Amino acid sequence: MTAPNHHMHDALNHELQREQQYDIEALAETVRTSVPQLNQQQRNAYNTLIEAVNSGSGGIYFLDAPGGTRKKFLISLLLARIISRNDVVLALASSGIAAILLESGRTAHSALKLPFNM
Repeated sequence: MTAPNHHMHDALNHELQREQQYDIEALAETVRTSVPQLNQQQRNAYNTLIEAVNSGSGGIYFLDAPGGTRKKFLISLLLARIISRNDVVLALASSGIAAILLESGRTAHSALKLPFNM
């Protein structure tokens, strides 16, 4: 039997505390005012992802669109919607460049403490 990993437990507690320090009312207002700004394709993606969250079905989703199609707006709105309901969401990206575009975004290696050997 392996010993408990206290470092991992502390890191998880820190992440959970960080994710619970949002202004829920401000995020709910952002959702209320921003959803009407979605175009049809964005609304389809938004509804699909929110339904996956609400139903607990989960899944892996890729958002692929050309520059200038307001992907960051959609992702920020999705995060705001989920967080405004007091749910915890981790915004992860595969690269540091992508992570800086996300609200509270981090790389998967950083957030999950994955080993990274060069």
